[in-house]
Amino acid sequence: MTLMNQSAALQFDYRWAPIHRINKIKVSQALWPWLITQTSLTAKLQSLGTLAVEVIDDAWGTPTTRERRRLNLRPREAARIRTVLLKVDGIAVIYARSIIPARSLRGHWRQVKHLKDKPLGGYLFQHRALTRSGIEVTQLPKSMFPNQPEPLWARRSVFQQFGPGILVNEAFFDEINHLTAPLGFL
Repeated sequence: MTLMNQSAALQFDYRWAPIHRINKIKVSQALWPWLITQTSLTAKLQSLGTLAVEVIDDAWGTPTTRERRRLNLRPREAARIRTVLLKVDGIAVIYARSIIPARSLRGHWRQVKHLKDKPLGGYLFQHRALTRSGIEVTQLPKSMFPNQPEPLWARRSVFQQFGPGILVNEAFFDEINHLTAPLGFL
């Protein structure tokens, strides 16, 4: 079971830096490929075992100041906030928080609010017109997830197709380092 400090997790308001500014030595060798991959994490996780999405919350809410800034949202602009745990073979490996502005829920993206326990990444990567911003990285305090042995590394990027896009934040639990990847996978 993954313990989470809900108030810290809801804030997710930390300083982010472009991936090229992160000292690679500070990140475990096993985690680095997960942080930098531009391809679908969902597809990678599905190739390692049975992927399940545990929805923590999926409702209209208020993005943090940094999230609003990153998406260029107005102060009271409506956004759907989806927080989930991604689990492989029953083990939580990623905590994800996605900010989905109402203005982005157009075209086929209107279906995003009906995903329930389906992975957002699996849905987004189906569409060819999708573009993605550069990946930004931060290290989250240990207090955010008290049962994790170390502070967590997290990444975020904006997926663009409609409106201001969708901001996806992903924090990697230590357990992801123990997944066995097929040769040449990462």
